[in-house]
Amino acid sequence: MRLHWPVLTVCLLCALPLVASAAEFYTPPVISVPRVETVPTIDGQLGAEEWSGAAVFSSLVSLGGNEQPSLPTTVYAVYDAAGLYIGAQMHDPHPQELRATVQQRDGKVWEDDCLELFIDTVGQRHSYAHLVVNPLGTQYDAVQEDASEDFRWEAQTAVVDTGWTAEIALPFANNVSPRPGDTWIMNVTRHAVGAAEFSSWARVKESFHEPENFGTLIFGVRPFRVTLDDPGALWLGDNVAWLSVKPLTKTEEESQQWDIKLNVRVMGRDKAGHYFGSVKQSLGSEVTQVAVPYTVKQDGLSTVTFSLTDSEGVVRWRSGPYPVPAPPVSVALQEGETALGEALLAWAQLPAGEEKQVYDQQLNDLLAGWDYLDQRYQHREEMTPAELEALLAQVEFISQQAHLAHEQMIQSRE
Repeated sequence: MRLHWPVLTVCLLCALPLVASAAEFYTPPVISVPRVETVPTIDGQLGAEEWSGAAVFSSLVSLGGNEQPSLPTTVYAVYDAAGLYIGAQMHDPHPQELRATVQQRDGKVWEDDCLELFIDTVGQRHSYAHLVVNPLGTQYDAVQEDASEDFRWEAQTAVVDTGWTAEIALPFANNVSPRPGDTWIMNVTRHAVGAAEFSSWARVKESFHEPENFGTLIFGVRPFRVTLDDPGALWLGDNVAWLSVKPLTKTEEESQQWDIKLNVRVMGRDKAGHYFGSVKQSLGSEVTQVAVPYTVKQDGLSTVTFSLTDSEGVVRWRSGPYPVPAPPVSVALQEGETALGEALLAWAQLPAGEEKQVYDQQLNDLLAGWDYLDQRYQHREEMTPAELEALLAQVEFISQQAHLAHEQMIQSRE
């Protein structure tokens, strides 16, 4: 018998428990919105200049937070004394196939291609306004899911070569502008019918109606326009993200610079997979591109979140969590190791004879296969997602065979 008894016994007795998914670790996104003197014209057309001074929401992630949508969405925001203004570009390579059928206000607009806003101006994460607009400009509004009340807001849309666009004006209640530093709890979501995709600025698990997960919008205090130009490979090993940053307010002295930190946090399955890094940067008045390195240490689902803190250490912008869904080969290897250990213990209790010799060879073959796959796993950072997925399938097959052998040996003893 050539099985590695000591190794498998130790692994069987002290196998690590399965741990929580990285999706359970979550900090909502943040955006700081600038106050402007001249607001965009609400006509559905996203003029490049009229939104050039706007803050930009981080990219939306798919419902559940486990992957990125195939159709990106870009969302802008500014405000003035009268209201908050939202501009959005919903990218779609087939704009002629957009679903836009609902024309009656407060109809089932959410069943069409649509952009949705969820706004809690009180900040209790319980009651919120729900606003929806489709490519026809048809509006739906409700308090939670009660559509009996209509709000005062304007939405204009346009279908363009790259998808469709929307511009929305949200007048402030009683014409009272928020003070600098006031916050709203908010989320921006999209339904893309053709791609069967639901995406969200804040990571929501099962439904867009999860106010506990909504992000935070800050009015007027040290806003920055932050865009994630390149998130890096979003894969195992070392990565480098590139972010562009521009202050949206001037310093008291034109020559003075803004001192900021761009932070990155990776959350893995447990502490061994966590990573935090930051890059300090001084900004002038123009756009500055900054490289932010980070490392994804574990397979399985990890998440990567970027944020900007000012010189006082206050978060002024934070992205949603970008998923890194690498196949969980390490967990499967652990389970396979445990299954082989259990099979080995059952083999040791078989009486000597031909049957035991047959299982001896079978278990040795399985162990050799497990060792080979474990060695391949050590080079996981060099593998593509498809290659790692194939490795996972092979590991799971060995685990299944070990479980089957264990059951058969137990039955033969009985």
